[in-house]
Amino acid sequence: MNKNILVVAISFAFLFASVIFSFTQKSALNDTIKRVKQESFEVNQVASLQNLWKAKGIKSKIENILKTLPSSKKERVNFKRNKVDIKLNNLSDKELNRVLTKLVMLPVQFRGLNITRNKEEFILECLCVW
Repeated sequence: MNKNILVVAISFAFLFASVIFSFTQKSALNDTIKRVKQESFEVNQVASLQNLWKAKGIKSKIENILKTLPSSKKERVNFKRNKVDIKLNNLSDKELNRVLTKLVMLPVQFRGLNITRNKEEFILECLCVW
């Protein structure tokens, strides 16, 4: 009879160990699935942001913004690959506001931005990268 009790106790121990093992495996699998879904979502976000930042029409959009200003106010406008160096002189407050608002709405990064005031006129210097 002692042998039967020992066999039953060992079988219950194996049963208990297998139940615990299956629960830990399910939770580990669920954690892995959540992590993979999160990483997949982040990869998709990065890919969409790369497409946005590598937009090809940004140079023409910046040129259209600067076309609204007379050429006498444009001291320096240099395009190099994916960046532009701009220096505008004698801008009124409305012109400055219009140009900056339109530039800020584009997907560009400002590496440098300097606005100085001379009485009623402004000087805008900026370096934009996309």
